[in-house]
Amino acid sequence: MVHSVQCGPDEVTGEERPADCPKEYPVKITIPSSATLMSGIQTVLNVVPPKTTLPILSNMLLETEDGHLTIGATDLDIFIMTKIPAQISGEGSITVPGRKFAEMVRELPDAPVDIEVDGVKVIIRCDRGVFRLVGISKDEYPALPDVTSEQTIEIPSSSLQRLIRKTVYAVSKDEIHPSLWGAFLRIGRGAVRMVATDGHRLAKTTLPCDVSDAATEGIIVPPKALNNLSRLIGESDSPSRITIGENHVLFELENARLFARLIEATYPDYERVIPSGNDKVVKVNREELESAVRRVSVLSNPTTRQIRYSFRPGFVELSSFSHDIGGEAREEVPAEYEGEAMDTTYDFRYLLDVVERIESEDVVFKLDTPVSAGIITPSREEAEGEDYQCLIMPFRTTEAES
Repeated sequence: MVHSVQCGPDEVTGEERPADCPKEYPVKITIPSSATLMSGIQTVLNVVPPKTTLPILSNMLLETEDGHLTIGATDLDIFIMTKIPAQISGEGSITVPGRKFAEMVRELPDAPVDIEVDGVKVIIRCDRGVFRLVGISKDEYPALPDVTSEQTIEIPSSSLQRLIRKTVYAVSKDEIHPSLWGAFLRIGRGAVRMVATDGHRLAKTTLPCDVSDAATEGIIVPPKALNNLSRLIGESDSPSRITIGENHVLFELENARLFARLIEATYPDYERVIPSGNDKVVKVNREELESAVRRVSVLSNPTTRQIRYSFRPGFVELSSFSHDIGGEAREEVPAEYEGEAMDTTYDFRYLLDVVERIESEDVVFKLDTPVSAGIITPSREEAEGEDYQCLIMPFRTTEAES
């Protein structure tokens, strides 16, 4: 940080300063508009913890760099950096209270914004407004993780977005099994794969990828990092660069960089639990099934969220029971099925999580027995070369039987 002798009245304290020193702050940053500044702030703001035992984490990093203003934030598990265009006079850095800074900038008129920095003193000027903050030196802010690797992998951002959307919902919230606290990401041999499971369901998505090297052992990425990554990607289809370090992974996007601390555990052998002999195949219209599940779920047990699925030739009947109010719901949905009758029960929320992410017109169930895992897939390939499978474990008893 560049320091200077204080001159004239101090704009923060109001105290007089020596008259024989420079009048301008050593660092001045001009951003074209408050909207541009707010866009950069919003990119990183989600990582600023609302409450923390380390006060410095409540701050946001501002740093001048190559004609840009770099804005960063971290909660120690995730570090997000972004750049916005700016006219820079002088070089330096400072951290400012993140949420208060965002709240202030959000209310500014859409006009150019000047940020002046001297030591820990920060002045923001916009239109006819002047706002003063006292920051904290960058020296007290956590350093960026060191992510070095011999290989950086590049894949389309849209592919990364699909992987996240179709799997991260199944990550476990169980505090007993740390290996399930994140999604498993494996890249190599021409494909990129993401898997998530909580022990009751499993989602696996594989997409082709222009990587011919042998597959990596895979990494476990926390869901918070992946959800933030999905937000940063948005609708972008520009390439994303992935660098895997010893303890962190770095995702480099068109407008941001995200560093994430990896979960240090061994992911379970998920392939072993995916059945290969499910020969009862049922095809159901996705929209009709989703609508019926939502209606029938209204009278399901709020604790277990059970819905019974009675598969019959030509249709599937959905039913639920509410013992609290003595209610019952039944609805038939047309289906392509010619096998023997079979009844099974699933948590309706698990089924909706899958169906909501399927884009094909129909949903395919591959079943074996009423108490064994069912596999749910789209009826057709939804993206070139994509393989999307979901596994759901049924209840072993139903509401009617208990």
